[in-house]
Amino acid sequence: VLTSTAATQVVGKRHYGKKAVEAGGGGGDASAVTRDDFRPVLLWRGRVALDAQGRARIPVQLSESLSSFRMVAVATAGPDRFGTGMASVRTSQDLQVFAALPPLVRSGDFYGASFTLRNSSDKPMRVTATVNIDPGIANGKPLTVDLAPGEAEAVTWNLTAPANLAKLNWTVDARSEDGKAVDRVVATQDVVPAVPFEVWAASLARVGAGTSIPVATPAGALPGAYVDVKLSDSLAPPLAGVRDYMSRYPYNCFEQQLSRAVVLGDSAAWGTLAGALPTYQDGDGLIRYFPGDWPGSEALTAYALSMTAEAGFAMPEAAKGKAIEALKAVVEGRLKADNFGPVDNRLLKVASLAALARNGASTPGLVATIDIAPADMPTGALADWIVALDRTPGMANGPALRATAERTLRQRLVYEGTRIDLTDAANAPWWMMTSDDEMVLRALGATLGRPGWADENAKMMVGAALRQQRGRWDTTPANAWGSVAARRFAALYPASAIAGTTTVSLGGVSRTQGWPIPANASPLRLPLVAGPLSLVQSGGAGPWATVSVSAAVPLTQPLNAGYRLTKATEIVSAKVKGRLTRGDVVKVTLTVEATADRTWVVINDPVPPGATIVGNLGGQSGILGGLAGGDSAPSYVERGRDAWRGYFAWLPRGKVTVSYVMRLNGVGRFSLPPTRVEAMYSPEIRAAVPNRGVEVSL
Repeated sequence: VLTSTAATQVVGKRHYGKKAVEAGGGGGDASAVTRDDFRPVLLWRGRVALDAQGRARIPVQLSESLSSFRMVAVATAGPDRFGTGMASVRTSQDLQVFAALPPLVRSGDFYGASFTLRNSSDKPMRVTATVNIDPGIANGKPLTVDLAPGEAEAVTWNLTAPANLAKLNWTVDARSEDGKAVDRVVATQDVVPAVPFEVWAASLARVGAGTSIPVATPAGALPGAYVDVKLSDSLAPPLAGVRDYMSRYPYNCFEQQLSRAVVLGDSAAWGTLAGALPTYQDGDGLIRYFPGDWPGSEALTAYALSMTAEAGFAMPEAAKGKAIEALKAVVEGRLKADNFGPVDNRLLKVASLAALARNGASTPGLVATIDIAPADMPTGALADWIVALDRTPGMANGPALRATAERTLRQRLVYEGTRIDLTDAANAPWWMMTSDDEMVLRALGATLGRPGWADENAKMMVGAALRQQRGRWDTTPANAWGSVAARRFAALYPASAIAGTTTVSLGGVSRTQGWPIPANASPLRLPLVAGPLSLVQSGGAGPWATVSVSAAVPLTQPLNAGYRLTKATEIVSAKVKGRLTRGDVVKVTLTVEATADRTWVVINDPVPPGATIVGNLGGQSGILGGLAGGDSAPSYVERGRDAWRGYFAWLPRGKVTVSYVMRLNGVGRFSLPPTRVEAMYSPEIRAAVPNRGVEVSL
């Protein structure tokens, strides 16, 4: 049994620093090297070859943290042959600098950037610290402190977090009066907008001789709103708004990480997620939304296999094989996971069959187990059924079944002008992560390139593009399916030749674009003013234009749309009554009143810069309360630098209360974005409440 304490992270520093990162610092002699490598893990080898004597020699490059490092080797050769060995090494120096910066601040925050100076020698020391900030938004004066042997003291520079910058790089040099002890440390700080710019309206139009689109500034928008016009020579919709939304999307279950990687075309992100796939799979091979000890999901496993196949992402063979066998068991009725909501196992079987078909693992025998008629399938399931029939070899009655399914699908398609809708839009099985937009996009994907659908596909693509709200579709799976469909459409239906010049004008400001344009051309951007946006083409047929209005609009009143959210805070521990100081502990209680049952609901509550969420993390003490689950504990909790997030696999109708505890480590005046709750796969069901600013003093 090992016991440990976090006291060394607090005493003399009064901060925790980055989660899971050893306390940093600097070291050296009069020609000190800048220290910026503070990796928490120095080396990981999952498999090590031994020599004939059962030995191995492995070089380990230490990081630049002044700390103790533990090396551990674990050997196993079956269930009854195993062993462990370990050794430790410590690095130190007379003068040490530790960064105590809040790792993240929001634009407009006034805060203290602190660095701790420590005298590790046996003699008193006078130390002067100088600071450099990159970019050079401010100049800090040198600060001098007297340190007794073994003493540590913080030096602090105060500033306001700038707008329009993503990072600040801090370099602090410390030097003793006699010049014999020096240290230099580099720390990086993220800066995020207090009120981010978001797309508030978007539209798709064909540029002609006198195309005009009315635009207006959203009520309450901060200065700096703008209009972007993205031009394209293809009916395939530009995906800039979709990519922007998904790159900023804050939640991180398995589906959301996969969908984000698909939308952004980020094979490296998928590689990282695929490497962690064994931690997401249960004993049957089904994939979980989060790592943990609970059953996986048939719907998520089917989505993962289908989406990786459509996007061209390779899944590790061992994990893929387990998932395929699990879905075969689902189709055959041998496996049923615990599910929430009005589950229809017939729809789970269809989704599983389509995933198998996309991966070359479907057979006529599996198809024969489907016991739901096409007319009774929601459109998303009907699209999966068409895919399964199309990609299952050896189907004697395949043509007849496909003809029936396609005829049923055509009867579902309705066009309102050029926008596409479905006659069964109200029947989307939300408990399977399915939305109206997703059903339209899956229907498009199932029919792209099929005989007899060429003309319909063009209408469907334009109609699906016009379903976008604020530049994107409604859910993360819908955005992934839409991205895949748009790329396939662009490959099947090449762009038409556009010549001449496109001119965009608003409020006396004009931008022009000559043709042809690069594939990665930036949108034409104009300052937003209320009035008609004019789009004119000279020299031939005009391109397609996606017009989006972006603005930063702070929330000033509570928003209730299917949920009602309230927030309360109380002081658990305070040094000074009546005001917040560094080191105080605060408990936050969040209450949600739901009007409907929903799967996978997230509560997102922002925390002040530098705050640490206490309890149930890395051996932290539970004395202060930690997570108090209330009457319904979250299924999974993320403790981010910016927010506490609680994910509920099932949030029933009625009132649910949850609470958590945090320690305030940053000093300054901080703004906080709204606290939000939303059903991730029914995003129209949501609530938000504005937060007052927080002031924390020394």
